Amino acid sequence: MSNNFSIAFASTLKRELKRMVSRPIYFISTFVIMTFCYVFFLTFFNEGQPNKMPIGVVDLDNSSLSRQFARNLESTQQVKIVMHLNSHKEAREEMQLGNIYAFVEIKHHFANDVISNRRPPITFYINDGYLIAGSLIAKDITYMSAATSIGMQRKILRAKGIDEARIKGIIQPIAMDTHLIGNPWANYGTYLLNVILPGMLQIMVLMMTVFPIGVEYKERTTREWLDGSGNAMLPALVGKLLPYTIIFTILGVIGNILLYKYMHYPLNSGIGWMFLTTFFLVLSSQAIGILFIGITPVLRDGVTFAGLFGTLGITFAGSTFPIEQMPAATRILSDLFPIHHYFNIYVDQALNGVEIHHSFISYIAMLSFMILPLFVFFRLKNAAISQNYPTK
Repeated sequence: MSNNFSIAFASTLKRELKRMVSRPIYFISTFVIMTFCYVFFLTFFNEGQPNKMPIGVVDLDNSSLSRQFARNLESTQQVKIVMHLNSHKEAREEMQLGNIYAFVEIKHHFANDVISNRRPPITFYINDGYLIAGSLIAKDITYMSAATSIGMQRKILRAKGIDEARIKGIIQPIAMDTHLIGNPWANYGTYLLNVILPGMLQIMVLMMTVFPIGVEYKERTTREWLDGSGNAMLPALVGKLLPYTIIFTILGVIGNILLYKYMHYPLNSGIGWMFLTTFFLVLSSQAIGILFIGITPVLRDGVTFAGLFGTLGITFAGSTFPIEQMPAATRILSDLFPIHHYFNIYVDQALNGVEIHHSFISYIAMLSFMILPLFVFFRLKNAAISQNYPTK
């Protein structure tokens, strides 16, 4: 039996390798797309977060104090003043055109009102359609507005002859001591790329599980496929999918090396655990892909299901919105996505560096997806023999 399996497996593997080199789509869908994702996203997040985003200033006061505020604002990390505008209407039009992300409006008599303790407002308008850019700009503008207010208070208290030590207590009675755990640099790539790149890997694994099997049904070559494996479905599946398992595992390992060794993202445990997690992600995604093409042995339907599932997986991973804050039914639904368990392991091992036994449940959950092909095993074989499914 073992010898028959080896012969059938070798025959199917040889046939699949010939098919892989016969069409560019196989090369593009494996190496090219993932290479593009690595280059694009690692370059995009090279600085960790966007810096020096363009804003405008409407300075209707044009005093030394308002000009100092503008200079201080431009010294912050995220803001770059690219336009000095003459009116609110002009600034709004520039923001609508996309030339600036925000603008600050300083009213008339700003300096006089500050000196007279009239609490003049500084108004800023932000295009929050750019979520990350808008929030970062709002943070810097708010910070600089508060800093300017504190600076003016300090000058007034000094002029009154109050001791410097007392001034600090009056201006800031409670000092904040903040420590960011796991990501002290506030690097967006730390929690985004570690889901986006595995998420893209999961999508491509799903696609390149459904496509090689589904194209056999589409082209009515399933009987030839089974004949090469001695009419046995197990070696037929293993021989067909093993090249993709190896390719995507290697690509996933390369991604881990780029993230943790090249980009120096936090890694508080051995990188081998992340290699193992990537391997499990590939296997579980292939199992789900077999389930989809087994439920409906039609290429177009299988690819649709795979793409939808892979895209939703990134949403349900738990990185952009915490799973704990989702409705109960949604929290249960998130367990159906391998990428969610991948993210849990990433947080435990890479970010927090906890002992490995805390991640065993997530590893077992990823391995449990391997039973899914059993539910469609005989359906796949019967469909391959009968060839009674539509090809368009």
